[in-house]
Amino acid sequence: VLNMEEKLGYVHKGIEKRFESLGWPKMARLAGRVSGDSTVAHALGFCMAFEKLSGAKSAERANWIRALLLERERMANHLADLAAITNDTSFTFCFYQFWNLRERMLRTNQKLFGHRLLMDVVTPGGVANDLDHGGVSAILEEFKFILPEFERIAEIFDGRPSLKDRLYNTGVLLPAVAENLGLVGFAGRASGRDLDARKQWLFSPYDVVAPNTHVLHSGDVHARAWMRIEEFRDSARMIKEFLGLMPKGAVVTPPLAPPPNTAGFSAVEGWRGEIIYWLKTAPDGSLGRCMVRDPSNVNWLALEQSVKADMVPDFPVNNKSWNNSYSGNDL
Repeated sequence: VLNMEEKLGYVHKGIEKRFESLGWPKMARLAGRVSGDSTVAHALGFCMAFEKLSGAKSAERANWIRALLLERERMANHLADLAAITNDTSFTFCFYQFWNLRERMLRTNQKLFGHRLLMDVVTPGGVANDLDHGGVSAILEEFKFILPEFERIAEIFDGRPSLKDRLYNTGVLLPAVAENLGLVGFAGRASGRDLDARKQWLFSPYDVVAPNTHVLHSGDVHARAWMRIEEFRDSARMIKEFLGLMPKGAVVTPPLAPPPNTAGFSAVEGWRGEIIYWLKTAPDGSLGRCMVRDPSNVNWLALEQSVKADMVPDFPVNNKSWNNSYSGNDL
C-alpha cells in the first residue's frame, strides 16, 4: 500500500442538530444511538454533561451501576473485535470461541437490563434498572465460566506462530505519529499514549476502584489486539470489585431544569476511547448547542498512516484492529 485516503460522511445523520429539536428527556436516548456499539458510553457522556450543566447529582448507587455497564460494554466489544481479528486471519476456532463468550454476555445483559447492548439503561440522574441480589449472582455465575474460558482462548491466541506472523509488524503506528495525531483509547495506548479518561477525568466510582492502564509501544495489530485482552481482564476485575463495594440506595434522582446560557462538559472512556460531550443552553433554558466527539473522529486518521508499506491482503485485519466507527465519526 503506497497511500490510502478515506472517504467518510456517507452515514451523516445530522445528530448534533437533531439534539436541539428534542426535549431533554429524549436526548439521552438519541445519545445512545450515536454509535450503537458504544450506547452506554455515549448515553453516559450526555447524561454527565447534562448533570453538570443543570447542577443535578446522579444517585451514588447509580454511578456504580453506570460504571459496571460501561465495563461490560467494553468487555463485550473487545470480545467481538478479538473474534473478528482472528476471523480475518482465517483462525476460525478462536473466532467462534471469542464470539461464544460475547453471546453469553449479551444474553446476561438482556436478562438483567432488558437489552442485549444495554440501550436506554443510563438516564439523566441515574439508571433505569437496579441490580438486585439475583442480578449480582447472575454476573458472578457468568464470570465463573467466561473468565477461565477466556484465559484458555487467550493462551491459544498467543501461542500460534502463524497467527503471530500475521499480527506482528502489521499496521504499525509509531508512538511519535500517535502523539502528533492525538490518538486516543486502546489504540493510543498500544502506541505508547498513556491516556485514559477514567483517570484524567475522574468520576465515581473510579476514584475508589481505579483501572490499571496498560501501555504498549509497538503500535502494530498485535499490540492493539493484546490491549483488548488486558482491558478485558481489567474490566472483569473492576466489575467484581464494583459488585462487592456498591452502596445501597436509590438509582435515580429527579433531574433539575437547566438554567439559561450555561454549559456542561463531560469526557467518558468508551471502549474505543475518549468520548466528549459539550452542551450549552439557550436564553430560554432549552438546548442551544450540542457538540459530540467520538474517538473515531481522531483515530480514523491513524488508520491511513498505519497501512503504508503493508501488503494489500493485510488491510482487513489491520482495519479490524482499529475498528473505528463510521456512525460515530459522521454524526
